[in-house]
Amino acid sequence: MTSTQNTPKLSIIVIGYKMAKQLVNTLYTLSEDYQQNVSAKDYEVIVVENDSTDTLDATTISKLPDNFRYYLRKELGVSPVPAINFGFEQCYAPVVGLILDGARMISPGVIYHTLQSQRLDGRVITIVPGYHLGDQEQHLSSSQQYNETKENELLSSIDWRNNGYELFRVASFSGANIRGYLQPMMECNCMFAPAECFQTIGYADSQFTLKGGGSVNLHIYRSLGMLPGSRLVVLPGEGSFHQYHGGVTTSSYAGLQAELATHKKQLHSLWNGQFHSLRRNPTLMGEISAQAQPFLTLSTTFAEKRLQRFNSINQPAWPDDVALQTI
Repeated sequence: MTSTQNTPKLSIIVIGYKMAKQLVNTLYTLSEDYQQNVSAKDYEVIVVENDSTDTLDATTISKLPDNFRYYLRKELGVSPVPAINFGFEQCYAPVVGLILDGARMISPGVIYHTLQSQRLDGRVITIVPGYHLGDQEQHLSSSQQYNETKENELLSSIDWRNNGYELFRVASFSGANIRGYLQPMMECNCMFAPAECFQTIGYADSQFTLKGGGSVNLHIYRSLGMLPGSRLVVLPGEGSFHQYHGGVTTSSYAGLQAELATHKKQLHSLWNGQFHSLRRNPTLMGEISAQAQPFLTLSTTFAEKRLQRFNSINQPAWPDDVALQTI
C-alpha cells in the first residue's frame, strides 16, 4: 500500500470487464451524489477495467468524480485476479473495499455504515448481503427470456437513482445466501476490511486462473472471515445488487454446470477438501428501510428454523467461531 497527504478513510476497488452499461450504474451508486452521510473526501474509488469490446468510453471516464481513479488494463488471461491485485496496489486508505464484479450496484448507506463498523474493536470484516435484480437468480431467469432489456424495464419502474433502497423492491436473495444473512453465507461480492487483513491473506490468490476468477470471491471472503481476532459485521439494511451481463456463473448456457464443477474442484483443493460457508455469528449494524424489511423477516424466519435444528442435535450453530476461539 502507498500513502499520500489527505488520506481517505476508505478505498474501494471495482473490477469491470465487458459490462460498460452495468459498470456505469455501479459507479453512480458509489458517487457522493448517491451515497448518504459521506463526502467525497471520505473515500476513493479505484476502477480497474480489463480491456474488451465493451469498455467505458472516453466521455464517461472524463466525467468520473474527482475521488475516482480509472485504469484500463490489457489482460492476457481470463481471470480478474491480476486486475484485483493491481487495484490493491493503488489504494491509499487504511480500510479497503472490494467489489469483484463491476455489475453490482450498491445501496446508499454502504459507505457510511462501513466506516461506522470499522470503528469497532478488532479486525472488522464488513460485508454487504448479495441480491440479484429480478425475482430469481439470473442464471435461472435468463433461461426464461430475462435479459438486459427486461432488466432495463425493471430498473425504469423504480426511482433508484434518487432512492437506492428501491432496488430491494425488484430484487431477490442471491443463491449464495438464499436463506438470508442470519446464517452462514457462501460468498460476498462486496466486502470491506482493514488493508492489513487483505495483506495477511495474500490479497487475491494467483492460483485462481479460471474464467471470471473461478471462486476467488468465495476464497477471499472465507479467508478474511477466518482471521484470528476478526469480527464479522453484516449490514442487513444494505445490499449489493447484481445486474445481468452474461457473466460466467450468472447466465444460462450449456456448459454452466461443468464450469461450476471446475470452480468447486479448485476451491476445495486449496482448502484441503474442507471448504464451506463462513459459519460465524454476525454482528448486525445499520438501519432497515421499509424496502429492506421483508428480507430481514425472511432471514429471521430461516434463522429460527436453523437454530432450532442445531439445538436439537446439541451442536454449535457457529462452529467457525468455536474454532477461532482455540487459535
